[in-house]
Amino acid sequence: MSNALAPWRSPLSHALHRNRSQPFSRYLQLATITPDGYPANRTVVFRGFTPQGNALKIITDSRSEKFQQLHHSPWGEICWYFSQTREQFRLFGSNEALPT
Repeated sequence: MSNALAPWRSPLSHALHRNRSQPFSRYLQLATITPDGYPANRTVVFRGFTPQGNALKIITDSRSEKFQQLHHSPWGEICWYFSQTREQFRLFGSNEALPT
């Protein structure tokens, strides 16, 4: 595994910094697939980056429905919109860093 920063990491960090005065700039939408095959979208709170630098930290209770959905399907997508600077980030990836 490389410790190099992903191409989106620096622009996202800059957007977070430029929008830091807006508390809601830490909210993003997370889309997953339910065990029944339906899309599920919810708002989650960004808690920072992992020490490796590219993974996002999003905290949730292991009893929650979103936690179960993230373990059902390894793929998801986030959409993050910063209203102050009118920037949008859409990132697709796997949940490989989730605890079991």
